[in-house]
Amino acid sequence: MLRRTARTILSRLLRRDRGGVLLRAALAAAAVLLGGAGALLAYAHLAPLTPLDQQAPPAPTLILDRHGTPLQRDASEGVRIPVGLDEIAPIAVRATVAAEDRRFWSHPGVDPLALAHALADAAAGRAQPRGASTLTQQLARVLYLPATDSPALLRKAREALLALQLEARHPKDTLIEAYLNHVYYGRGAYGIEAAARLYFGVGARQLDLAQASYLAGLPQLPSVYGEASGAARARQRYVLDRLVADGAITAEQASAAASAPLGFAGESAPALAPHFVTMVGEELARLRPDLAGRPGLIVETTLDGALQREATRSVRAHLDEIADRNAGNAAVVVLDTASGALLAVVGSADFSEEHAGQVNMALAPRQPGSTLKPFLYGAAFERGYTAATPLLDVPSSFLTPAGSYQPLNSDLRFHGPTPLRVALASSLNVPAVRTLERLGVEALIQVASRFGLDGLEASEDHGLSLTLGSAGVPLLDLTAAYGALAAGGLRAEPYAIERVRDAATGEPLYERPPRQPDRVITAQHAFLLADILSDPLARAPAFGFGSVLETPFPAAAKTGTTSQYRDSWAVGFTPDRAVGVWVGNADGQPMIDLAGLAGAAPIWRAVIEAAVADLPETGFTPPDAMVSVSVCTPTGLLPGPHCPAPVREWFIAGSEPIEAEAYYLSRADGSIAIDPPAEARPWAARAGVRLAGLEDGAAQTGLTIVQPAHGAVLFIAPELARQEALLRAAAPAGAERIEFLVDGVPVGSASGPDARVVWPLSVGVHRLDVVATLADGGTAVASSRFEVQDE
Repeated sequence: MLRRTARTILSRLLRRDRGGVLLRAALAAAAVLLGGAGALLAYAHLAPLTPLDQQAPPAPTLILDRHGTPLQRDASEGVRIPVGLDEIAPIAVRATVAAEDRRFWSHPGVDPLALAHALADAAAGRAQPRGASTLTQQLARVLYLPATDSPALLRKAREALLALQLEARHPKDTLIEAYLNHVYYGRGAYGIEAAARLYFGVGARQLDLAQASYLAGLPQLPSVYGEASGAARARQRYVLDRLVADGAITAEQASAAASAPLGFAGESAPALAPHFVTMVGEELARLRPDLAGRPGLIVETTLDGALQREATRSVRAHLDEIADRNAGNAAVVVLDTASGALLAVVGSADFSEEHAGQVNMALAPRQPGSTLKPFLYGAAFERGYTAATPLLDVPSSFLTPAGSYQPLNSDLRFHGPTPLRVALASSLNVPAVRTLERLGVEALIQVASRFGLDGLEASEDHGLSLTLGSAGVPLLDLTAAYGALAAGGLRAEPYAIERVRDAATGEPLYERPPRQPDRVITAQHAFLLADILSDPLARAPAFGFGSVLETPFPAAAKTGTTSQYRDSWAVGFTPDRAVGVWVGNADGQPMIDLAGLAGAAPIWRAVIEAAVADLPETGFTPPDAMVSVSVCTPTGLLPGPHCPAPVREWFIAGSEPIEAEAYYLSRADGSIAIDPPAEARPWAARAGVRLAGLEDGAAQTGLTIVQPAHGAVLFIAPELARQEALLRAAAPAGAERIEFLVDGVPVGSASGPDARVVWPLSVGVHRLDVVATLADGGTAVASSRFEVQDE
């Protein structure tokens, strides 16, 4: 073959010779080719050569998002992502061969015809002589030849010998794969996979004709062609024409590819997610200390680069809108509720030092405001409360070590008896503090700790203001806690790393094992909280209709604001995604009248819409053992004859009401009045509500069990000497005797409007019946169920 090629070269040179110069050059080349061919081929088979996989330069550690796009790289070392030939689009292979070495599949490593063309061009004095290096020679140059000042002819000779050796020892597929993994494409990309990621944000397998032809043209002059210039497009057109000439594509396909938009990727590397990259390093040090700080790793993470960009954009855009409110910073966390995978982490509005941007506010403990209330009411559910339990929102004063504490609602109004559903959804402070006072601070701390909110336990302030968010909690932990509500009470630990592999060999070094989430609350209680937080009707008293919290898909949300507007929060979820947002200043400076609804909620809305954009719409499905019952608000009891507007409410089976309300009463004149608890009557009088009095016969028939409430759970405390419970009933006016029966057995009697007896606790589920004997000889009966448990 070499002799036949030489004859062809000589005949072409003789036709162009002017003065014999070209003839002499051709004869010299032919002599080299013919005389040394046998020796060169023998050398190629016998001379020692370091294996290909040992010649690759050490790769830096590379951090990728969930789609394979680089998040961090050392610009001085570049990006290398080794892939197999089967992971590269076939058109990218064909385009590379067409651009650089059309006879690659047939030559032995050196292309005599190309070499002769190059010699002829040089002898003719052409400004841009045709290249003579084959793909194999280029690979040899990259892997085996140091960048020295050796004479050009000597380097070319060594390059040719190395190429012959490589061809003698490796099949063509191995050589083209090695070339495509090591050649430089500009932008710090070594290899076609890195180039595809950095230029277009896709893997080499997904490259289309336009992108593949563009990349194939870069290795010749990456510093010139790598900047998306007119020269780069002209080079792409050259590659497409070569593909047409080779019969790989049609002229029509070439024309379409030449004019097609390439879809260059946006910003990457540390500007996109610097705090997340730091978290990845810290997580790797915890999981595999032996890999921490080691070069040559590819770390595949959970981050969604597109969602991260949208979260960052939303933060910066909204901060610009509220700049006059002294809001200088914000943070966002998005996670998958089922797995805990972190999909976006914006630790600050930017990474500059001006606003302490290098502090990751997603991890900084901040007072969470009212975002803790769902966990308070989760504790209440565990102690027998229901979503319909009436809570008093009336002026209240509590004695604390610091003095008298009188909580206020954000609207500075009181709303009287209020169902728990409305108290939580509308974020009423007074009912929350009253509930915490009744349950005890430790009840909230225990539930919050199960959800991963350990900052409450470490707080020095265990007072009643704890339910209003007086302790420090990181945004990441709070978002994960809400994610547990979305996942039916199962909390998945947030994580950032999916797997780690060796950059040079692709060998897996770590893969996240399957992990079961922790059950932190029952599925029924989680559903109730999610249903309440996604209820626009229950939210309306505080936020009205059409607020930024109302999304076009089912989503639960809760806002929070701290003292002097130092922190603005919005946290919420769909069944699949949880999103948490904090707005404030890293140094704790107050903002100007910026509550959660105006501060953090607009960012939350934008981010959660982006987070679920590609997911099917799902709602919060009631789990087993849930029943829907018509009740009368605000009592939470079955509708009586005068209940104006019964509503349906969810109950865990067995906790639904069994008695009718007597809150709405008919007066002698036919009008309707209310008979609220004694503590709420002053509120009702000030609010102008019509109250039932002693003259109203209907009011004299009401009998209500005050304690224990229906569905309550009582606990035996071993440290107490006497294990007793107070049974208490509100008797109607004129009642002469009130008898208490537990499980049908009389346990005591009393008289007066506030009847009380003491009953020795007994573990189990019990029924309480209260029978009032009225002055006219009639009776009134009230019943409830409750449970006693060992603590």
